[in-house]
Amino acid sequence: MAAGTHPDLMVLVPEAMLAELGMSAQESIDVAVASEKRTPSKEIGIDAIRGLVDWAHATSHRGGSKVAVIYPLDAMALPAANAMLKILEEPPRGLYFYMGSHRTDRVLPTIRSRCRLMTMPRPGRAEAIELLHTREFANAEQIADWCRNAVHDSEPQRGMEWASKLLVAAASGPSHLTASEAGPVPAMPAAVAALQKISVDLMRVRLGLDPLYMPTEKPVLDRLAMKVEPGPLHVFWQRLTKLSSTANFPLHAALASESLVLEFKQLFT
Repeated sequence: MAAGTHPDLMVLVPEAMLAELGMSAQESIDVAVASEKRTPSKEIGIDAIRGLVDWAHATSHRGGSKVAVIYPLDAMALPAANAMLKILEEPPRGLYFYMGSHRTDRVLPTIRSRCRLMTMPRPGRAEAIELLHTREFANAEQIADWCRNAVHDSEPQRGMEWASKLLVAAASGPSHLTASEAGPVPAMPAAVAALQKISVDLMRVRLGLDPLYMPTEKPVLDRLAMKVEPGPLHVFWQRLTKLSSTANFPLHAALASESLVLEFKQLFT
């Protein structure tokens, strides 16, 4: 299993998520040999599901159970999801499916109805900090706040350092608030998520509540919250919420990130 070569274990993940999950191409049958020019796929395609069906009906190599892991389930293209329905309804004896998704609302109802649903809770704060220390993160407490204890992410601190620099630049005055002033902008999904968290913390501080994601930055959040009107801040947060569903597909990532920083800057002018 550690080598990714167990004959009775099949793992299906999109090629684009291999690095994030710490996997190699050999560990997932949904990964073709990537050319230098081809963009890694963000979907689990129908060919992978057809391969899964053939594998499912074959005899176990070791005479025991067989396990198929599919993640994230909402990354399956519609034809692939439809192709899975039969094998889910009548799986061969000894075959178990483990399928995970952060967005079950994006999973076909016909697939959900064939599964036993289980909610996996986040770790508590003490457990989260212990796990982060195990992974040798120096600022475990800050990261636990930033990711709300979702520490099983491969990069739970993603966007946190940039967000802190962005707050300092914003507090220094409008002339300092540029994308370059806060350092390199992270990938578009991380940038959108970071700005969402900043916006939530600003709204909370404006209402007299403690920040959720960046409690150590409360002094600078206090100063900025006095400069921003709740209405425009809420509109900006709503725009980020809509952007989060398409953040992986910006027409031009650098320009899109710069545009978001400009919008954030305008909240304080």
